[in-house]
Amino acid sequence: STEERVLITQSMKEVNQIMEAYVGIVRSNTRLTRAWNRLDILLRGRQKALFKRSKATRELCELRNMINVGYLITKQAMERKESRGLHYTIDYPHVGK
Repeated sequence: STEERVLITQSMKEVNQIMEAYVGIVRSNTRLTRAWNRLDILLRGRQKALFKRSKATRELCELRNMINVGYLITKQAMERKESRGLHYTIDYPHVGK
């Protein structure tokens, strides 16, 4: 339905905003934790109901994949304590240099 498409589109934008704001090039434990929590709200909160009541569409599957990839990127960034490549971790400025 139109309402579901709007919810899916808005949620996709929110995932992009979360990743851009909190899991960008310059990272911190606080930002990564916030990203993790907001992704969790999306997947387990609002989207869980949407996934259950909606027919599986390409857009809905893309949204679920976006959230899962966001989780994976964020989890890996939380586990890495050194700056690597373009990514700089401000909580551990001298680790890995």
